[in-house]
Amino acid sequence: MTLLDKNEKAWKQRNKALLEQLYSITIDNNIITAETEKQEKIFGIQTTNRVWYLNSRLDPEAAASCYAKRYPPRIYETYFVFGLSDGRHIRELLGQCDDTNHVIVYEPNASFFYLVNCVMDLSDLIADDRLQICVPGVTADIETIMRFTLQDLNFMIMEFCILPGYDVLYHDACEEFMDAIQERLQEEIVHKSTRLTFQRMVPQHTLYNMKHMIGCRNIYQIRQALEGLNVEEIPAILVSAGPSLDKNISELKKAQGKAFIVVVDAALRTVLRAGVRPDMVCTIDPESPDRFFENLDVTDLAWCCNRITRPWVLEHCAKRVYYYGFFEKRWNQILDENMEYPFPDIPSGGCVSATAFALACYLGFRKLILIGQDMAFTGGISHTAGIEGAFGDNDEYIKSRNRIQVEGIDGTMLETDFQMWYYKKWFEKAIRANEGLIEVIDATEGGARIEGTRLMTLKDVVAEYCSRPLPFEEIEKNIPDAYSAETKTKLAAEWHKMRQQIDSIGTQVKQGLAIQEKLLQELRQQRSVAELMPDLKRMMDHNEELEQLPLFGMMVSYAQTEEYALGDEIYQKEEMGIEELVEKNYTLYQGYERAVSLLTEDIEMYA
Repeated sequence: MTLLDKNEKAWKQRNKALLEQLYSITIDNNIITAETEKQEKIFGIQTTNRVWYLNSRLDPEAAASCYAKRYPPRIYETYFVFGLSDGRHIRELLGQCDDTNHVIVYEPNASFFYLVNCVMDLSDLIADDRLQICVPGVTADIETIMRFTLQDLNFMIMEFCILPGYDVLYHDACEEFMDAIQERLQEEIVHKSTRLTFQRMVPQHTLYNMKHMIGCRNIYQIRQALEGLNVEEIPAILVSAGPSLDKNISELKKAQGKAFIVVVDAALRTVLRAGVRPDMVCTIDPESPDRFFENLDVTDLAWCCNRITRPWVLEHCAKRVYYYGFFEKRWNQILDENMEYPFPDIPSGGCVSATAFALACYLGFRKLILIGQDMAFTGGISHTAGIEGAFGDNDEYIKSRNRIQVEGIDGTMLETDFQMWYYKKWFEKAIRANEGLIEVIDATEGGARIEGTRLMTLKDVVAEYCSRPLPFEEIEKNIPDAYSAETKTKLAAEWHKMRQQIDSIGTQVKQGLAIQEKLLQELRQQRSVAELMPDLKRMMDHNEELEQLPLFGMMVSYAQTEEYALGDEIYQKEEMGIEELVEKNYTLYQGYERAVSLLTEDIEMYA
């Protein structure tokens, strides 16, 4: 069996899809294979002036060991490593780690990755669950990998490593890798704030929407209905609630029926006042104020919603609802099992404007027009006049924000807040990721400069691009419910099964508390760690079993305070004894016990 055969066998067991991608890679001529005096293989990259070797030409094993010793592991630490090289450095890092550690390797050169798989034995690395390898065009992208591995509970204890030579050879890719990690940290900070703000509200809304969606539609059905209409030639106008919307809203009516007009909930009142009937309204805020919708006739509009959309809006305003996104692990599996296509999802930028943007891309529109997308307090105003009073006094609201400065479209500096700055960065990243696929025109006529957009007035946009008819209202009215009567009955029965699943979680939590109480008693009797290892392993195995149960993720939403408190103490503390660690885990399980009780109450409330 060749080394490539050995690696292929390991990849088949770990990631068969990656193996298929591996076969499509061609080898670059600038990759050099060399041998040391001991006939050990090493690699180099030929540049114009020299060969950059990616390991020592004298003793690669010793060099890799020396490198790894620079980064002694801490419990639960995550390593982000730029470069795979010949795999020796990664093997040494993993040799230092325990089961709480993770190593994420980003190899920027797909051709080099293929060659290393051909001539080096990587099978032990491939089989190691603590290791994830990211290669552009071959594996999942680094943002996706980080979303599952780098969360608030561990982002304070991570290490960034660059293998020798990689920072010189792949400088730009290295910068992008570090930026991606930084952006993920910023994203998790925003998410932590959201989770702590809406602790019980989010799972309550999720439960409501899981049940409500059974009689509704989803956004994939819209995409199907639009097929064959050449929507890539028709603009999508995305209307946000920035203060500049009041400047050009009168132009929007000229685009009606000739563009796909998506309005965020906060801009709805302004749009309707201008005599415009939007094609779709996006609402995802769990606390969308009543003021957005009071005294408006909106029940015949199409609405884009997700799991956290406020139930009051669905009960009083939104009657033709199109859902998307992740609700709960097992529930989404059930949805997929009962449809001929995967339940649709779109990227989340954390705000309703980002949802409108992602929706337009998902539906196939390629010319995206932004209006009301100030991303700043233009002229000292926070929002369009259409929602006056919704956030209290304008000046007091702005003063309450965590304000920073950002460049405006005319080059002057404007005040914004951290959240809008973060959303602006999301838009810029999304535009870069879709370069060549979409054109984004900023017709806000005010606000922050969004990199990657072309500036135009809305009047000019309408004159130049809004010429093809789009009878969306007629198309949308003919879209049926997503599920047949038989499937609705089946899904309703599955929803009611969740009560039994909560009982299973409650039983497992009580068992976990009993295990930890016994362990704490034994620890206080000064028993040795060696004697307690079976009980410690039993506790860890029990934790993993609990995490696999349906509704575990939803239950944890009720215990965010305990989860984050545990993370703050465990991951930021240099030394923590086993007894203290078990005590913290016991406190977390007490939080879970309360969470199960709250989840049970909410299930019964919606039953």
